Amino acid sequence: MHTESIVSTVIPHLVVKHTSARSRVAQDPAEARAAELARLLIAPNLADAFDLIDKSLARAASPTALFTGLFEPTARSLGNLWSEDACSEFEVTIGLCHLQTAMRRISFDLLSAPLARSQPRSVLLVSQPGEPHSFCAALHAELLRQAGWNTVSEFPDTDRALSDLVANGWFDAVNISLSPALRREHWLPRMAETIRKLRAASRNPALAVVASGRVFAERSDAVALVGADAATISSVQIERCLMRSLLNRTARPAANFAWI
Repeated sequence: MHTESIVSTVIPHLVVKHTSARSRVAQDPAEARAAELARLLIAPNLADAFDLIDKSLARAASPTALFTGLFEPTARSLGNLWSEDACSEFEVTIGLCHLQTAMRRISFDLLSAPLARSQPRSVLLVSQPGEPHSFCAALHAELLRQAGWNTVSEFPDTDRALSDLVANGWFDAVNISLSPALRREHWLPRMAETIRKLRAASRNPALAVVASGRVFAERSDAVALVGADAATISSVQIERCLMRSLLNRTARPAANFAWI
């Protein structure tokens, strides 16, 4: 290609492409802030990360708005850093732990008493056995507790341990989650088997099962692949997904409760 062609065609195209990329970031400050927080969470000095969290909390409409509007996209940004080989999976896990710690500190200090309901629903919140990232379960437990649900958070390390929980206690629903940061598509068959076993073991034949995790936000077919009643695209949907699933379950004949 002649020099004149490079100057007149290629360089302007690259400039336009670069400008467009910068415009997208400028148009989405929330995602830019999440990406910045993700980078700070895996840096050697965490002071800047917690300073950004404190400043964001001061601007947020509420603590829960901070959790759903900043912490959840930050978890995805940590996964993006891993996909770009900018950090290890261990660093992703540590970053998620720091987010979870910040969420619990803020919840303890600032959140008001949960709503009081005359007949609260009970929900078991767990990560898929073997999944080290429990951020989804912790976030959803906080949101549902504030909404007046009876929440039980457990950390079963095997399918048998999870099945024992639903066999020995009564739950209206289970929220089971994969990583909020990594896609874990190869874990879907494993989760399908877990859900099949917990339905078979449950004392409640109308048990509603809602799945969460990044893969469910990015693959519309994932919920059917694992046999859940619904899946959350964002944590703000968790109560709505649970209630819709409960209504659908109780409206079905008993013979249709089992998932095959």
